[in-house]
Amino acid sequence: MRWESLKENCFFAFSPELEAFLGAFSLLCGEAAHHVCTDLYGARRIEAWQRQYRFLFETHNAVKDLAPSPLEFLLDHLSADFTLPGLRAYIFSLPPEQRLFRQVEWRWFGGTTQEELLLALTDDAALDTLFGRVEERCSSFLGVSSFVRQNDRYLSEFFALAEELDTQTLRDALREQEPAVEAFRAQTAESLASAEPLECAQKLMGKTFHNRGPYETFYFMPSLLLPFASMRFFYDNGTPHNKQILLCSIREPERAQEDTIAALKALADETRYQIMMLLARSGPVSGQEIVRALKLAPSTVSHHMTELRERGLVTEEQVKTAKYYGVSRKSVWALLEAVERDLKLDADKEKK
Repeated sequence: MRWESLKENCFFAFSPELEAFLGAFSLLCGEAAHHVCTDLYGARRIEAWQRQYRFLFETHNAVKDLAPSPLEFLLDHLSADFTLPGLRAYIFSLPPEQRLFRQVEWRWFGGTTQEELLLALTDDAALDTLFGRVEERCSSFLGVSSFVRQNDRYLSEFFALAEELDTQTLRDALREQEPAVEAFRAQTAESLASAEPLECAQKLMGKTFHNRGPYETFYFMPSLLLPFASMRFFYDNGTPHNKQILLCSIREPERAQEDTIAALKALADETRYQIMMLLARSGPVSGQEIVRALKLAPSTVSHHMTELRERGLVTEEQVKTAKYYGVSRKSVWALLEAVERDLKLDADKEKK
C-alpha cells in the first residue's frame, strides 16, 4: 500500500491488492465502464471464471439493482498496512447479520434492521417479508434468498475471484500506470492546498454532494480497475469519527463518436435541457423536486433522468428512498471537448 498524508486528516492511498478486488467488482458489473480486465486477462479466461464462480456471478446479477457492494467495509479497515487477506478476515469476523446489513442499504427498504436480517437467515416468513420490501427493485426471490442465506459463499467467491486477478500481469499494468497515479496524487495535493477536502472531493468527482458529513478524515484513492468513473463511501451523517473514501479512475476517458451523438440527442430534447438547467442552478435536486419545479409527471421525470443518466450527463446519489441528481461536470466538459475536437473548432480559433 502506498500511503501518504496530504494534509491534516487527508490521505492519499493506492493498493495493487485492492485493484484486484476492484477488478472482481468490475467483472460482476459486466465491465460496463471499461474493458481493462478483458485486455489484461483475455475473454476466454474471464469466461472460465464466470463458469468457475457461477454462483457469484448469477447471484450478483439477480440482486444488482439493490447495489450490493463489499467495498463499504473499506470504511472500517482501510489503513497503511492494508492487505486483501486482512480485509477478508475482518469481514468474516463480523456477525452474519452485520455483514449483510453493510452490503446493501436495507434501511431504504422498509427500515429493515439487522435483527430482521438475522431472522430471515432461518425463518421463511421473515425472508418472504424481506423480499416483499425489495421486490420493486429486485424481482428475483431466488436471487435475494441466495444472497441472504448463502452470503458466506457469495463473499468467499468474491475474494477467491479477486485473488485470481492479483497476477503479475496486473502488477505490470499498474507499474505502467505509475505516472497517472502520481499525477492524481499531485493534483489532489494541489487542490487541497487551496480548498477544503469536501470541495476538493467534489471537484475530483465532478458533482455537488447531497450528503456532506461532516467528515473527520478523507481518503483519496486512484484506481485503474474501478468499474465506474468514481465512487464515494462514507458513514451516515452524525456518525462519530466519520470518514469519506473517494475512489477515482485514472483511465483516460474514451468517447466514441456514437456516444457523443447520443449525448447531444439527449440534450436536444427541450424538457431534458430544462432539467439540466435546473440541476445546474440548484443541484443536488431530488426527483420529486424536479417534478414540482417543472410541473411534470413523475413517470416523465423518471424517463428523462434515465436517458440523461445513461448518457453520463447527470450524477445520482441515493438518500434513503429518494434519488438526488446533479450535473456531471466532467462528462459535460468531455462532451464539449469532443465536439470541439471533432469539428476542429480549436484550429478555427487559431485561424481567426
